Amino acid sequence: MRESDIMHETPCGKFWVGRDNKHKAYIVFRVGPTHSTSDSGYHLNDDGLSIAIVRADYLSKNNTNKES
Repeated sequence: MRESDIMHETPCGKFWVGRDNKHKAYIVFRVGPTHSTSDSGYHLNDDGLSIAIVRADYLSKNNTNKES
């Protein structure tokens, strides 16, 4: 995956959506101390991208609330 495949990054910087052309999916990733891990995957189409972005934003919002 290249930087150009990053489709969305949450404002907190802890979640992002990547385009995986090999598996034909948008993947939501959670940033870790040494690497990012996948959370979920969605179809490689407009609907899949929309759902992936909403999922990343949802995780970001919940993650922010837990840290407060």
